[in-house]
Amino acid sequence: MTFPWLTRRVLGWALYDVASSTYVALVPTFFGLYFVASVSAGSSGSGYWGLAAAASVGLTGLLAPLTGAYADRTARWIVALAAATALCVIATLALPLAGAHGALTAAAAFVCAQVGYSLATSLYDSYVVDVAPARYRGQVSGFGWAVGLTGGMSAILIAVWMMRGIPAGEQVGRLGAVFVMTGLIFCVLALPGVAGLRGLRVPTAPPTRKGALVDSVRAVITTFLAWRAHRPAIQVLVAFFLINDVLVTIQFFIVIVLSGRFGLTVEGMLWLALLFSAIAIPATLLAGRAADQRGGRPVLVGMCLVLGAAVVLLAVGKGDWIPAAVVVLLGLVFAPIQASFRALYASLIPPHRAAEMFGFNVIAGRLSAAIGPLVFGAVAAWLGGNTVALIVLLLPLAAGVFLLLAADLPERDDRLPGDSRELAETVQRG
Repeated sequence: MTFPWLTRRVLGWALYDVASSTYVALVPTFFGLYFVASVSAGSSGSGYWGLAAAASVGLTGLLAPLTGAYADRTARWIVALAAATALCVIATLALPLAGAHGALTAAAAFVCAQVGYSLATSLYDSYVVDVAPARYRGQVSGFGWAVGLTGGMSAILIAVWMMRGIPAGEQVGRLGAVFVMTGLIFCVLALPGVAGLRGLRVPTAPPTRKGALVDSVRAVITTFLAWRAHRPAIQVLVAFFLINDVLVTIQFFIVIVLSGRFGLTVEGMLWLALLFSAIAIPATLLAGRAADQRGGRPVLVGMCLVLGAAVVLLAVGKGDWIPAAVVVLLGLVFAPIQASFRALYASLIPPHRAAEMFGFNVIAGRLSAAIGPLVFGAVAAWLGGNTVALIVLLLPLAAGVFLLLAADLPERDDRLPGDSRELAETVQRG
């Protein structure tokens, strides 16, 4: 089997996914448990955590389009990426210290870390239009996610080793050291990751520095008001708005649910996180290939049905086998859904405005996701449990699938690789 899309450019692009996945594998999920159990203990802990999670994704949604537009106009994509990465690393290293100074300080540190991570990955995601021709973007996007998961698995394995021999009742308190380890690994891996992106994008017009910030604000407003000119992309974003709402809420709350309903220890949940990554790697690769062959929409709809089954099982399932079953189902679809949406969206936007348009993708992926954690935390705090809060997630999931089915998407590009000048140029550059 040959992989004509697997070029040096693709490998260089995927390096950053390895670095950033160390953060996302541990901090957004396990800091919620640390926050609720150690920083803001009590019945209102889930509610406060929901507010912190909502603030992080909401702020990112406001900043991402502006950051992307500024990077496009100044050709400072690498500088912006490095700055956002540095913010995430510094804030991650500060999480234990911030937690010792109360809930507000801990929440502020997490918001900084999450905003830095989200802005960085938004800029990184936009490079998919530079390294992959349209016909192979599903496979390339899936490859990036799959390779990136190996970085997350490495961080999880180190975290498991750090928890060995620690009594179950003390493991949550030791998560602070895990966050420091995560920040250090992210920092070390991000250096070659950022370097791997250098030279992958060439400005299509001379960069402008004077007045770039004001021009960026105007461009974002103009793009927003002219949404009809980007109707297919906007339709996909609205669907992603709703479906990603479910994904992010699960990411922020699943370890809290597993700990509360099934009494799992931190070490046990780390092993489940490792299982998740092991399943997600081949699932993401296969989903990317299926999206290129059959189209992104039917693949996404099928994966959303599996996601719905996982939510129901997590909400009402009973038995020791439920956590593993839920993790298997999530491993099959969590990363593949995001990778498939990234590829589908990339095929609908103008390449010369990729960073700006992927900033709007962050509005859908982050600003919309502020609703899920906020509502979930409020419902869980109000009712004193997570079952109803989980069932409520089925509503945005169903609405997202409906809108995805109704979206006016163009026909798939079925050009043969040998007839594609775009592919030939990409391979030649790679």
